[in-house]
Amino acid sequence: MPISDIILYCAVFASVYVQVFFLMSFFEKKNLLGAYKPLKGDEKDLPTITFLVPCWNEQGTIDNTVQSLKNLSYPKDKFYIYLIDDGSKDNTWAVMKGYENDPMVKIFKKENGGKHTALNFALPHVTTDLVASFDADTTINQDALYKIVPYFMQDKNLSAVGGSVLIKSPKTIAQRAQSIEYQMFSFTKKVLGLLGGVLVVPGAFSVFSPKPLLEVGGWHLGHGLEDLELTYRMQVKGYKVEHCHSAIAFTTGPKTVKKLFKQRLRWGYGFLNNTFDYRFAFLNKRFGNFGIFTLPMSLMSYIIIMSVFAVSWYHIILFLYDKFLVLSLVGFEGFHVSAFSWFYTNTKAIVFLTFITLAFFITNIILGRMISNVKRKGIVNIIYFFVLYSLIVPFWVIKSVWNAINQARPAWR
Repeated sequence: MPISDIILYCAVFASVYVQVFFLMSFFEKKNLLGAYKPLKGDEKDLPTITFLVPCWNEQGTIDNTVQSLKNLSYPKDKFYIYLIDDGSKDNTWAVMKGYENDPMVKIFKKENGGKHTALNFALPHVTTDLVASFDADTTINQDALYKIVPYFMQDKNLSAVGGSVLIKSPKTIAQRAQSIEYQMFSFTKKVLGLLGGVLVVPGAFSVFSPKPLLEVGGWHLGHGLEDLELTYRMQVKGYKVEHCHSAIAFTTGPKTVKKLFKQRLRWGYGFLNNTFDYRFAFLNKRFGNFGIFTLPMSLMSYIIIMSVFAVSWYHIILFLYDKFLVLSLVGFEGFHVSAFSWFYTNTKAIVFLTFITLAFFITNIILGRMISNVKRKGIVNIIYFFVLYSLIVPFWVIKSVWNAINQARPAWR
């Protein structure tokens, strides 16, 4: 068997193995999906919470974000909103000043230093029982706090819980493809939470217990991916992290393929560098499933994508070269396309494994929609997801690896 086929078989088999493991873990532990039920009783027993909302050139999104938070069904005297202007160059501060007399809102202004510095700037001012990080271009379901707060009320060992982030009202092809990806994320993040090996609590919406957050030193730059680095750091230091699949926040996502590509270059660069920084946790039993499964599985996904991409293009080039030779020898008159026949259908195991992998991906997407209670239509966006991502994912993965090796950090926007 050619070495290219061996590489392809190994890559696809590894992908199938991970997908099977995810599904088996989910169905084995699905009874835990409702483990943290909203508590009934006097509202005075509910913990207080502060939302930290870092803002950089967000003049057009602040009002919607603040209004979304104010619409939470949580008692209004139990939560507060801290807006932090991180040296914006537009009218962000002017918009924020409109809330300076609002008892629910406190505003801060600082020189530009990045999202992590904005969060850390406001953190010492937090006096509530819980604190949440929240993006300035994000909105939230009204019942989100009633879904996520019980995690902390029923498990005093919890230090951080990530919410599920979905794409709101996708319109462009790039956003439609992302909407499916984020629904799949809801499933994979929940499974990793059930296994005690969360990869990341999203910066767009996550809730923390302030004490352990301060003990680990708050947010760091994390190669431009402060939420991932914080999740890594908390888990290697022994703090418990979970994921709440039913606490939903919405983001818009990049509108164009170009902007999506740039975002993923930043994500890939941050992931690879942070994973390298925490390489001591790789396959280390001391860090539980985070070290044994989450880190190797996440890194393996990059290896699989690059392997499949390389082998696929190798076969494409061989095919084109073969046709070129035939064409050069017999000319156009002797060159013809054979009529289709089921007799010539490729029956290699790799084809079967590929279809199995696609079926697992679709199953993950459907389960993600179910556990996050996605009712609106949009299942047809799966087509956009598979077509667009199959074309561009290998390129941003390879470029991310190249950037990480050369320490060429991508621009923020």
